[in-house]
Amino acid sequence: MKNPHKAGPATVALMVCISASIFAGAASAEDQPQYFSVTGVAADDKLHMRDVPHGDSKILSDIPPKARGLKGLGCMKPQPSLDRWMEMTEDERKNAKLEWCRIEYNGRQGWVAGRFLKPQN
Repeated sequence: MKNPHKAGPATVALMVCISASIFAGAASAEDQPQYFSVTGVAADDKLHMRDVPHGDSKILSDIPPKARGLKGLGCMKPQPSLDRWMEMTEDERKNAKLEWCRIEYNGRQGWVAGRFLKPQN
């Protein structure tokens, strides 16, 4: 009879993989800047904060082109499935390759295109 409290080799390997991925995620989160400044936005334009990481999503707020102190909450590059990729237009594919960052600015949270952010000292 097997001991129900004794972990087998497969269980131990799975636990090691899960632990490694948790620690890898924590390390990558530490590598991300705490605060950002807006960059690459024309003086007469604004950076749109959106509700989801997509260029056609709802605009929640406008951020001035010289804004500083945008609190970084994490960045990502959306990864569509192959089936979805095959159905996407060229513009959608271009947008899918962009990095998006979740930020907080003036008490509001949302997503902005990462290319318009630079780490703030």
